[in-house]
Amino acid sequence: MNDEKKMSFEEGLNKLEEIVKTIESETLPLEENLKLFEEGMSLIKDLEKRLSEAEQKIAKIVNKDSTVEEYKD
Repeated sequence: MNDEKKMSFEEGLNKLEEIVKTIESETLPLEENLKLFEEGMSLIKDLEKRLSEAEQKIAKIVNKDSTVEEYKD
């Protein structure tokens, strides 16, 4: 889903929260809930990837002694 790449991490989290609330409300037909579930799973995958990338960048900046090194990408 290309929209996931365009939205910020925080926007993605907010969208995921909206999807969860909608599914939990039990007001939609099963087919629509399944579509939302698929969208939510796709968002989770994208957000986990972004989070992992951020963690890797932080690991490059902070060495094992917890001292900050000059960041070089």
